[in-house]
Amino acid sequence: MKTIRTIKREAKAALKGHWGIAIGILIIMYLITGALNLVAPTENNYDSTAIVLSILSVLIAVFVTLSISTGFVWFYLRLFDGESLKVVNLFDAFKKGMYLKAIWANILIALLLIMWSLPTIILAIVISIAAAANMLSFWYLIVPVLLMLLPIIKTLGYEQTFYLIKDNPTISAYQAVKTSVVLMKNKRMKLFLTYLSFIGWMIVPLILLAYGTYLAIIDFMRNGDGIEAIIGVGLILLGMFIGMIVCLYVIPYFQTTMASFYRSLQPKEVVESSNDNRQTESLNDTNEPEPSRDE
Repeated sequence: MKTIRTIKREAKAALKGHWGIAIGILIIMYLITGALNLVAPTENNYDSTAIVLSILSVLIAVFVTLSISTGFVWFYLRLFDGESLKVVNLFDAFKKGMYLKAIWANILIALLLIMWSLPTIILAIVISIAAAANMLSFWYLIVPVLLMLLPIIKTLGYEQTFYLIKDNPTISAYQAVKTSVVLMKNKRMKLFLTYLSFIGWMIVPLILLAYGTYLAIIDFMRNGDGIEAIIGVGLILLGMFIGMIVCLYVIPYFQTTMASFYRSLQPKEVVESSNDNRQTESLNDTNEPEPSRDE
């Protein structure tokens, strides 16, 4: 497999000449998802009809957001592959045969992550009971931290699911998840390190936000003259502004790098092998000799 540096270099090369639409599609996605969040009702109306409508509006917003997010990921795979790019590609997940599959894949992954999180949840309950009985020990504190790594590790294994669905329209959501796990075998650490390689971009905005918040809180607690609070708010706003500018560059770069990482896994070979195995099993079932009437 290629090195992280090579994967990122190829992603940056793919973005050359396409930064405009890469950033534009990011802005459009956030505008749409932001507008969908406004659909959720804010009034405390307990009428049965209003409650049903509220639930429906939230579900619609969630399902549309999930599909647009899937189309957003696919867009950068198209970009990396050198395909033609249009704003309408953001809605590719709404195509016939893709919408329900993308939704089901999201639900399936969410259910799996909930399952992998159960040990941590159960242990948290045990710790709460132990704390109430003054029976806490070192292991009660360290084990939950270790168990929290389990869903994170599993999440890395599911990362290629939606790329596989785009490349193989006939594959089921369940098979895409399974194939993603196969693709990511012994590759999770490399993907995790690829994630970490982008953290440096956010250090300055995070420092400004953290220090600005600290100054504002300290001034409030000391009942100061407000100067530190004003400086703190200014640093917070500056951190947010720099963070937004950085995200306009980093998010397209990150998404294209994820597409580059996926292509470096040679997924077609795995999928074709999986399809061949299923076809072989099907042929074996079809060609199985019928029992003799004499037996």
